Amino acid sequence: MSEAAAAGVEPNAIEGVELDVILTGEGPLAHGYIYRASGNRLAQLIAGLRPGGETLTVPCLAFVVRHPSAGTILVDTGFHRAARESMRQDFGVVMGLLFRQLRPSQEPFDRQLEACSIEPATVQRVVMTHLHVDHTSGMRLLPNAEFVCSREEWKATQGRFPAAGGYAPRHLASASRMRLLDFERDGKPYATFTRAIDLLGDGSIRLLSTPGHTAGHISVLLQPAQGPRVLLIGDAAYTLRSVSEGILPLITTSDRAALRSLAEIRAFAAGEPDAILVPTHDPVAWKQLNRSAKA
Repeated sequence: MSEAAAAGVEPNAIEGVELDVILTGEGPLAHGYIYRASGNRLAQLIAGLRPGGETLTVPCLAFVVRHPSAGTILVDTGFHRAARESMRQDFGVVMGLLFRQLRPSQEPFDRQLEACSIEPATVQRVVMTHLHVDHTSGMRLLPNAEFVCSREEWKATQGRFPAAGGYAPRHLASASRMRLLDFERDGKPYATFTRAIDLLGDGSIRLLSTPGHTAGHISVLLQPAQGPRVLLIGDAAYTLRSVSEGILPLITTSDRAALRSLAEIRAFAAGEPDAILVPTHDPVAWKQLNRSAKA
């Protein structure tokens, strides 16, 4: 029995999507930030945060999903023009310092969408893998959108010191424009994943609970109209090497959850070797998809 049939969706009922990737920015991150160093915690922090060490230039990505009946759905956002003018002002002091070498693309996210023939005011739905600042800066450019994220992720942004968790409240839409998913209540097993939600009910866009990087991180599994399935990993893994070798980054909200998510992603890749896996910050993986904007 196929996975689609096992999930109660006949293969010929799945409406395939088209996918574009937008390169919203890029910059160097410390090797030890992406791949946690060995040793005690102090040694790991030094390797991950000390200036002048080995770096890896990583992209920041957002995605345009075009569904034949549901229309355009975005996955994550790019950068507001304020981020290019002053990262510290847009991200806040703490995150502005961490991302000080990040270079947003020449055009802000709304202009990048227009280059894809999308009027930002017409966007009705955006799936947020999580709500860290490098994914949320462009939320303010989508005035009529509903933003889909997990309930746990939204809760994490409401704490007393959100910047310590990587969040910038100024980026976020009002609670009335957030659609909060409850994976504990509504999630069902799918393929190798413990909890998944079929966003549209037709098998074309499945949201997968992949916590660890953040408390409520989700990944997105897409069924294209043509070609293999695409798994947008988000930041559940920074790179494909992180997946294949089970390497954690310097910082997680839960090592245990992060390792479980990596194991589920790795098992999916093993069972479906033709699938295209795209971590948001992998320098190479995204190039298998059509590039729709340049930094």
